Amino acid sequence: MREPTDEVTPTAPCRFETHTWTGSGAGRCNEDYALVVPEQGCAMLVDGATGLTKINLVAGGSDAAWYARNLCTSLAKELGCISRSAEDAFVAAGSEVAEAYRQFEGASELERIDEPNGSVAALRWDDHIVEASILGDCIVVLGLRNGSCALMYDDTLTKLDEMNYERMHVYATEHEVTMAEARRALNPRFIENRLKMNEPGGYWAADISCRGFSHVLSKGFFRADVSWMFTCTDGFANAVDMGVSGSFESLARDVAEGRGEQLGQKLRDAENADAGCWQVHRSKTSDDATYLIVWFDDERNL
Repeated sequence: MREPTDEVTPTAPCRFETHTWTGSGAGRCNEDYALVVPEQGCAMLVDGATGLTKINLVAGGSDAAWYARNLCTSLAKELGCISRSAEDAFVAAGSEVAEAYRQFEGASELERIDEPNGSVAALRWDDHIVEASILGDCIVVLGLRNGSCALMYDDTLTKLDEMNYERMHVYATEHEVTMAEARRALNPRFIENRLKMNEPGGYWAADISCRGFSHVLSKGFFRADVSWMFTCTDGFANAVDMGVSGSFESLARDVAEGRGEQLGQKLRDAENADAGCWQVHRSKTSDDATYLIVWFDDERNL
């Protein structure tokens, strides 16, 4: 999509906003990370996921938080090189972070389900082109000047998770236990899903094996056709499941119109009102929730 060049292409003027909420759980570390580098014309969002056995090799915080932060930093460097395709940038950034993680004591002894991983969204732009890329279940919505929206979303992992959430509900009902207890009882099912990561017939995501990075999905648009770009983690997209917003597109529009923080609070209120996860089946009351939006003009042109 981009012609190879060693020169830095001037980026279009932009404004941006990002906000995050930490999920439920005492002492929980927020494992989402967002980064915007306007002068390079790129923005990244990573939804980090800790290993299922909660093993941490990084001192302070969590391995997943470390992974999300470092993957964003590496992606910013790689995506800022205009001559590099999104796929090449993802592969290079993922490999750099994986190599750094392997230096931690004990990393070589971890099973796949113990290693951190994540879903990724990346946006980049110059005066002519806008490009959006996703790997995993982060949401991307582009607001177009003709009034429509363009949605990018891979729901493969979501569908696998939903099957387990329904199993949790059935188990909790039949055994008269909480959904949290059902989650622990059905942990082998969640391990089964995690082992499908970056395997044929499973789902693609960012992880230490780096096998998923070459499967990044990218779309390009003319910059003149795009008013704003929005991305969020599945924790914020949960506003749709919780009935706070009617669709991913309407969620993005509300954020574009300046209602992002209000939506985040409404989401938390709705999740806390269903803290037991009986009305909307999920594995925990609330997840880390983060959005990032970039506007291109002085006027929002919504």
